[in-house]
Amino acid sequence: MTPYQIHHLNFLKIAYNNFIKSDPFTREELTKDDAEFIASLKQLIEDFESGAGEVREHGQDLLDRAFRMYPDLVHLIARDLLWYFGGSCLHNMPDDEIEKFQRLDEMSFEAEENGEEFDYLKARSSVFELN
Repeated sequence: MTPYQIHHLNFLKIAYNNFIKSDPFTREELTKDDAEFIASLKQLIEDFESGAGEVREHGQDLLDRAFRMYPDLVHLIARDLLWYFGGSCLHNMPDDEIEKFQRLDEMSFEAEENGEEFDYLKARSSVFELN
């Protein structure tokens, strides 16, 4: 697994941990939809860790469901995951945010071409002006 993938796996785990600490997932009894969603999120993490083939498609589907079913909780999902899974997830990102993630990708490709190590989190902080 590449460092880039590890970062995104960690973002998924953080989202999962945040979701299970939030209503409706803290209720004693979950609805069928809520139980299926949280189980799917856990399965996505497991599939990601094992290198299962259709992780990107499952990630897109799950994030789409999160935006439809839990709009009050989507702030718990790192925006990086929308970019990573791509496809229909990009509809939930403004153009300026997409441009920043494109810039990050370009920086990564440039570092790779020059045989340099790429520090994703450091570059992300710089591009998103988080310093």
